[in-house]
Amino acid sequence: MHPRHLRPFGRCASAPNLLIAWGRRLAVATTATTGSPDERRGWWVRLCDQVLGREIQVAVDAPDTSVSFAELVWAHYQRQQEVYAGETDGPWEQIYRERLARFKREHGDIRKDYWCRYQASGVALTARRRPRRPRTLWRHDEILRLHSVTDWRTAAIPEITTALHRWQTLAIKASEILRDSTEHIVLEQIFEGMTRLLAAADQPAATMPSDLATDKSHRAEQQDLSAVLTADKEQLLQVQNHYSRAGENSARIVYFKGMIIGAGLCGIAIAFAVLVLWGVHAWHPHRAATQELFASVAMGAAGAIVSVMGRMASPNGFNLDFEVGRKSVRRLGSLRPWIGATFALAIYLALKSSLLQVGQVAKPDIYFYATIAFLAGFSERRAKVLLEGVSGDLGAGGTEPTHLSSASPKPQ
Repeated sequence: MHPRHLRPFGRCASAPNLLIAWGRRLAVATTATTGSPDERRGWWVRLCDQVLGREIQVAVDAPDTSVSFAELVWAHYQRQQEVYAGETDGPWEQIYRERLARFKREHGDIRKDYWCRYQASGVALTARRRPRRPRTLWRHDEILRLHSVTDWRTAAIPEITTALHRWQTLAIKASEILRDSTEHIVLEQIFEGMTRLLAAADQPAATMPSDLATDKSHRAEQQDLSAVLTADKEQLLQVQNHYSRAGENSARIVYFKGMIIGAGLCGIAIAFAVLVLWGVHAWHPHRAATQELFASVAMGAAGAIVSVMGRMASPNGFNLDFEVGRKSVRRLGSLRPWIGATFALAIYLALKSSLLQVGQVAKPDIYFYATIAFLAGFSERRAKVLLEGVSGDLGAGGTEPTHLSSASPKPQ
């Protein structure tokens, strides 16, 4: 639910404490342990609320019981100090268990974790199962997140801090762009890289920058740190290359799904046009012109899809910035069949109006127009050349039709 639809209790003195909507009372109090209103209410109810303009009441004095990863790391560190002191069931044990339970309810199960020994720092990889949705009934989607709190441990070593930030940036990109097995692989590789850096930094001595500046005994440790950072750069480059390849492949899949969605919407639009024509008694399915028109539009959309699939097969034939986001890539793909259908429709109208001639066909039939429409959707460059030739003739006041041979681009 959008924040503008959430209205606190008691903001207006004349407003009742509960909103009476459609004959029943609705009162929602949100906390981090029980989840937000969107998580506890079904998608159909949320859709009806959006359409009908219903509002959800949220208690302003609801306590915030959420737990950040930094709070969990601090509780774990204090608990470990008690364990090292011989107290296995100290006060921090209960605090840590409570915070861990609340953290897992909010972010899911902890798949992997690493905790520093000498400072309160750590890294964890969580996975939370998403609720079932109509479009995901056949699979289980998970939300993977990499949590890290490292500044306490790496405050004295800025080189490791910078390297860890590079890993964290890559983890953010992987969580937003990748899905399924590729996301698991990349995030686990990032987790391993961050844990190696923390293990190298987690030493009992030199916890302050002044220690490294005055103590000469750390020269050997500095040399070891340089070796660790050199190996870390190589590992980071390998993971970045794997992420780039996985992102490109994922973008191709998302783009193809978008084309299928666009083709389905194009088919719905054609069916709607048929219903409108049938309603006004202008639908004549047995006429050759009607069959040629709809066949041209359908073949143009099919040609656009086949063209993209052919370019996807080549290594450098399909270039797309996958970091724009999955939704943007899907929307771009959904426009592709519409572009092919539009070019095919324009070429068909130019042929029927004798503004364009292709070949020496005396009586073109539906197969002729379907083939030209498929080629128009398959090769946008050739369709643009044909249409530019038609517009140039019209602008010059010419009456002769444009021929395919004269409109074709000359070889370089």
